[in-house]
Amino acid sequence: MAINSINTSSSVFASLRSISSINNANSTTQNRVSTGLQVASALSNASSFAIGQGLRGELSGISALTQGLNATNGAASVANAGATGLSDLSSDIQVKLIELSNGGNTAQQNTILQNDLGSLLEQAQGFIANSSFNGTNLLESGATDLTTISSNGGDTVTVSAQGAVGDAVTALQGALGGNPATVLQNEFAAFETAVNTALGSLGADQRQISQQNESLQAISDATEEGLGNIVDANLGRESVRLASQSVQSQLSIQTFNIANQSSSSLLELFR
Repeated sequence: MAINSINTSSSVFASLRSISSINNANSTTQNRVSTGLQVASALSNASSFAIGQGLRGELSGISALTQGLNATNGAASVANAGATGLSDLSSDIQVKLIELSNGGNTAQQNTILQNDLGSLLEQAQGFIANSSFNGTNLLESGATDLTTISSNGGDTVTVSAQGAVGDAVTALQGALGGNPATVLQNEFAAFETAVNTALGSLGADQRQISQQNESLQAISDATEEGLGNIVDANLGRESVRLASQSVQSQLSIQTFNIANQSSSSLLELFR
């Protein structure tokens, strides 16, 4: 049998519990809408949050790998551009050596040709000196290979140094003034070989870096999509839930008001 009391009202307590529950649910929904996350902390869902944190760590690792590969690719790209410039310049150097081989040249003509050849070789040294990226020059004499981590498993990508190009240009400069025909057969031939080898090697290394970057990007996209499926909120559904909770809150308040009127009803018994 229900007890009529002015000290205790079970209906009021039930209404209060209902209002509190709806307010908590409404707060959770509003947080999901404002952050876009269904799992924003371990309090929301400990296991899903832990999984999400692990995936975020993987994404950060992939970002760091991509940054390292891009830096390595920059050094290879600059070196490739320098080697291409030297390759374009090689035909002019060859022409000057052939012209110097002409026994019919006057002393004055040979001097002009020697000066022209010297300028071309200085230009070649300029190409090498300018082939530096972030402190790394793959064409200069004594250059070392550039190795970068390319996966979370510790795999690496290596761009081979092409210091032979710098050595060849220096040797060609040292032979300036010697027998042009001999220089063509020896120092110039070595220079051409070094430049062509550099172009082929650098091009292959850049293709490998590009392919690895594409692979990492695909993995990053898939990981980010998986992370979203775990922790992201469905904003369409949450907006509908928010509207529903607003109606429930209003109804609970009305129920609470009705429950509070029971004490007034008791007063009627004493009139």
